[in-house]
Amino acid sequence: MDFRRSTRRSLIKPILNDLSVAYPHELQLYSSPPNFEVSFAEVEQCTVERMSVLQTIDEINAKGLKGEEWRKTIVEELKKQGLRGFCKLVTSTSSGDDETDLLLRKRDHISHYILRLAYCTTEDKRRWFISREVDLFRLRWIYLTTNSRATFLKLNNLNYETVGDIEKEELIKLSNGMITMAGDYFKVPFPLVSELVRVRKVFLHLGTAYINSEDIISVITSSFRSNLAHYLAFASRRIHNLCEDSRILAIVNGTGKVQREIDYSAFINKEKIDIRNLDALSELSYPLCMKQLHDRLRSEHHLRHSARQQYGLFLKGIGVTLEDALKFWRLEFTKKMDAEKFEKSYAYNIRHNYGKEGKRANYAPQSCMKIINGSVGPGEYHGCPFKHCDPSTLKKTLERRNLSSIATQEIVDLAKKGHYQLACSTYFQRVHNVDNVVINHPNVYFDESQMILANKGIKKEIKNEPDTKIKTKDQKQENVWEDDMEIDFSSIQDN
Repeated sequence: MDFRRSTRRSLIKPILNDLSVAYPHELQLYSSPPNFEVSFAEVEQCTVERMSVLQTIDEINAKGLKGEEWRKTIVEELKKQGLRGFCKLVTSTSSGDDETDLLLRKRDHISHYILRLAYCTTEDKRRWFISREVDLFRLRWIYLTTNSRATFLKLNNLNYETVGDIEKEELIKLSNGMITMAGDYFKVPFPLVSELVRVRKVFLHLGTAYINSEDIISVITSSFRSNLAHYLAFASRRIHNLCEDSRILAIVNGTGKVQREIDYSAFINKEKIDIRNLDALSELSYPLCMKQLHDRLRSEHHLRHSARQQYGLFLKGIGVTLEDALKFWRLEFTKKMDAEKFEKSYAYNIRHNYGKEGKRANYAPQSCMKIINGSVGPGEYHGCPFKHCDPSTLKKTLERRNLSSIATQEIVDLAKKGHYQLACSTYFQRVHNVDNVVINHPNVYFDESQMILANKGIKKEIKNEPDTKIKTKDQKQENVWEDDMEIDFSSIQDN
């Protein structure tokens, strides 16, 4: 991507007819990048607005809403936030060809591509962005009329073959009622409908899937997801081309901060946590994944590499300094090994996580999505308990947290259905006796818990505990973020 400073100070807007040709439909597959001049302020504004839309969808998803309730809740929330332009796009009320509607489509186009750049840099960001964009696409499809859907398919050369009445009569006999004369059906190669196959909503015959007109969205989103993932992976290798213009680079780097998450990689405005209080804090404010790792470390005095990464970065995020982190891990590990082995085999990795060794990157604590999507092997205790524990083990763990049988079963059922973050959010709500708290990061869990406890008069600092002293290896240890811009995406567009 190459952003060049325009030699003219006034914004040159695309002619209306050009916009009509570029955006013939209110819904886009974003297959071609923007190629026109646009004001710097417009880029910033529409990008922030789209980020708010995606974050709203994410928050509604975390509440477990489905179907009609999910759709209506998102639209209502967008209206509350004053996002009238995106609300028109979402509800397909921008289907006219006047200048206002065409400019909305242009803003939709620009903001999508800027966010591609902002979210291409890491696997976690790419996964989050793809999922939310697919959700947004699906939401917009729901609001399209039948004619508008047909027009979209035609404009994008999605010429899926339809099933005629004669062939339909034959399929009725073969499908045991899955195919009926009343509906319209498309013939699609079965690898494109894995989602429908999984939920048994499609009839397969001789390598062809026969899907009704309502389910064609599954095929479109599958292709959209795949193409978007391919672009983001390519863009991540070319993002360095942005460095020629610091203004647009600042927009890209700052966009992720619009997401209502906290950067836990640094100690900005973080209060130092005393390692003497970790046992008490684990009981009061740890998410289940970190509570599990803390207890295992205290009982076995050792954790494998993935577990040390997950828990060590969490401790860094809550405010444990490097010096105290070394003391804490040394204390536990040297109950099973000598101090020399700890310094040789484990201390380097702790310093590396704090950006003091190797490439000196300031690593951030792992998000829920990263933990959920990680692999956990036999004898390992990291990961997400709501995903990686079998139901019976999870149930016993929850019972030990003194949850009611009803609350325990509610959380286990959510985990069984694959709603792992929703299960964790519900766990938080039941433990703290609150409502409407959404958990998407272990450190968000900790901070929200500490805030609630502080409001209840429970201090996170537990005083009068024995001091934690670590001596040298030769000594005995003791318990212890207005100019116009010409946008050219070709340099990072994978052709």
